[in-house]
Amino acid sequence: MAKSHQRTVWLKAVVGTVLVLFALALIGAWSIIAVRAFYKDKIYPGVYVGSVNLSGQTKAEAKATLDKEVDKLKSGVAFSFQDKKVVVSLSSISFDGSLAYQLFSPDVDKTVDEALARGRQEFFIKNLTEQVGCWLSHCGVDLAVDYNKPKILELLKDQFGSFESPSRDAQLVWDGGDSWRIEGEKFGQRFDYGAVFASFEATLKQVKNNSVRLILEEDAPKIFSAEVGDLTPAITAILDKAPLTIKFADKNWVAQRGDIRAWLDLKIDYQNKAKIVTVDVDDELLKKYLDRHIAPSVAQSPLQAKFTMQDGRVSLFQSARDGQEIDVEATAEAIRQALKSEPITDTASGRRMREAVLGVKVASSDTTINGTNDLGIDEIIGTGTSTFSGSPVNRRHNIAVGAKAINGLLIKPGEEFSLVKALGEIDAKAGYRQELVIKQNKTIPEFGGGLCQIGTTLFRTVLDSGLPVTERRNHSYRVVYYEPAGTDATIYDPWPDFKFINDTGNYILIQTRIEGDKAIFEFWGKRDGRTVAPVKPKIYNITKPAPTKIVETLSLKPGVKKCTEGAHNGADAWFDYVVTYPNGEVKTKRFSSHYVPWQAVCLIGVEKLSDPNTPADGTLPPVNPDAAIIVAPTSTAQ
Repeated sequence: MAKSHQRTVWLKAVVGTVLVLFALALIGAWSIIAVRAFYKDKIYPGVYVGSVNLSGQTKAEAKATLDKEVDKLKSGVAFSFQDKKVVVSLSSISFDGSLAYQLFSPDVDKTVDEALARGRQEFFIKNLTEQVGCWLSHCGVDLAVDYNKPKILELLKDQFGSFESPSRDAQLVWDGGDSWRIEGEKFGQRFDYGAVFASFEATLKQVKNNSVRLILEEDAPKIFSAEVGDLTPAITAILDKAPLTIKFADKNWVAQRGDIRAWLDLKIDYQNKAKIVTVDVDDELLKKYLDRHIAPSVAQSPLQAKFTMQDGRVSLFQSARDGQEIDVEATAEAIRQALKSEPITDTASGRRMREAVLGVKVASSDTTINGTNDLGIDEIIGTGTSTFSGSPVNRRHNIAVGAKAINGLLIKPGEEFSLVKALGEIDAKAGYRQELVIKQNKTIPEFGGGLCQIGTTLFRTVLDSGLPVTERRNHSYRVVYYEPAGTDATIYDPWPDFKFINDTGNYILIQTRIEGDKAIFEFWGKRDGRTVAPVKPKIYNITKPAPTKIVETLSLKPGVKKCTEGAHNGADAWFDYVVTYPNGEVKTKRFSSHYVPWQAVCLIGVEKLSDPNTPADGTLPPVNPDAAIIVAPTSTAQ
């Protein structure tokens, strides 16, 4: 009996334990199901972008939250060194708003998608582990962001360059004729721009408007005067080889003794791991000679073949031509070998001389078709338009030049078209006019105002054609030329660009024209049966701008006032780009655009800047009188 009773008690305990565990498992499973159901379209708890908590928010809510925080970054990032503090506005804008470039472009949609994907991408157990881990200790997601590093570096060097003193190697100096001496080396200091950009990038990715400090480090020379021995025999041996003939095709250029002297500098040569300082032809010094004396007769830019439609047929109006440029490295090596070789006798003059063949690189034209053979181009597959009524003269001129630059270009099947690449150099040689751009508290002329009209019109043409877009950035604020909001595209060399792919299987011909105040672009090709749903952007979240910002400047005469342009409301916009292919496949891509409120900004000329610790509008951080001042919110209106 006792054993039977014990067995019964034991069985009850086991059954009770199993029931409790089963109940707990049911509760746990129910809790997991309930949590998953509650967060079906929401970001799981503990998911942050930098310091921004997105827990429990839907995609739309998270986007609005993150947009608001990112807008604070767009007001500018502070860089400092010692007592100097410079707030770099993340854009530059011309007086009439026709030219600007974007220094910083966040991809909020991509970031929110990544936050929403936390705890949803792997197997059940791994997802559950990540969900619990985020809840207990937070999960960090970096803000997806691109920035214009070359332009920011240019701004930093402009503002802080005076603090740097680059090192200088010991160098060969000519005192006259063949008389030379060695000028001693010099230690210097320079900023660690690698560390600066690492800190700046972390500020952007973590959505923190931290001040970025610049740090000077020692910049040591590589060649010291104490390492230089007697170079007289080596220098004499080289100069005694003059004259030297540089040959290319049927052209000859004769470098005399004085020319060769100007090419020489100290060089490091390692022999059996020992550092030896010698004298040799320097590529950079040689390049100066080549640019001045030879390049004008040799260098030429490539030309793309261009076509037009005449009587329903494709007609060539500009043949393709490869370009060429001097290969400095190859030319320098040829000259070194010639200076070491024995002279040859010129059959025409009987003179003994040395020769080096000019090195040349071919710059190929992207277009290999020069004829009007069957390209499969017989109909319009897409059209895009935009208006620029009210544009100033220079802007209208640049729009016409930009439209002409891409008119007649062929896009090969499968090619990814880059608008920045197609436009080429944006300078006076290409026919562009300058606009005054406000950079901090100075005005500087720059080329290219109005080219975003080209980007926007091309974007609309691509959408109408049903082609896949691979790179597009909206302007940071609404521009009257590009309404309706959400259908614009900003460009600036080298970034941001506008790119798309020709996936039609046939050539596409770009045809552009200007009619009054309207830019009209057409893509000619062959329709493949794809259809595109009408693009109707939804515009919402309208926000009012702050009052006009007045900024003092020494660039204008006292009392003279110059304004960038009027204020604009901020807004958000989106549309779904839906393309249906002949096989029934449907591809949908959402284009979202966020526009910050545009605060009107005016420069006013003064004889002397006010106390930097008490800025006129009361909103700017304290800065040194030499420091730059934020002059405009982030914008990219071209």
